[in-house]
Amino acid sequence: MEILQDSYLAKYLFEKYSSNPKNWKFLISTRPVRDGFFDATVSNVDEVWQLKIDSIYKPIPIILGTKVDLDASRIEGRISSRSPSFGYRKLEPSFMVNLLKKLTQEQQTNAHKEASISSYVNSVLGSLETVAPVTGGNYAYGPFVFTERNPVNSSEYEKQVSEKLSLKLRYNLRNKYSGYG
Repeated sequence: MEILQDSYLAKYLFEKYSSNPKNWKFLISTRPVRDGFFDATVSNVDEVWQLKIDSIYKPIPIILGTKVDLDASRIEGRISSRSPSFGYRKLEPSFMVNLLKKLTQEQQTNAHKEASISSYVNSVLGSLETVAPVTGGNYAYGPFVFTERNPVNSSEYEKQVSEKLSLKLRYNLRNKYSGYG
């Protein structure tokens, strides 16, 4: 099992995404698991990656992950069909101006209906195709789907992978921060 960390992991996943930007999912658990870390899953139709994140509350977390042998359809079943797939969406300046105007109007007429604004943004972003970004373009990326529990970690194999990732992350944190428990 090859474990990639931080920039190597990001570069690998970005290259995979750029070669086929369709049907990606990015799920993050909102609660740390018993090891104190957060689980995440990144998937497309070809592969699934299990990630460990030291914190979802800091701007540059320490992340590591490994490719796991799972059926990507398991991940798909955990995400609402209303949620657009993860990816980069090209945003032209005129599009952004119109979106902000529409959101301002929505907010003024439906001040108490935040769900309405959220569903509008989801529908607008969901209508845009995911693309491989190029330098100089304007993009929105996401959505990251936050879940109570990560769909990965139910089988013995997935639990073993999670444990290996936890041990490696804890080792890395101890090396980086000498006072880390």
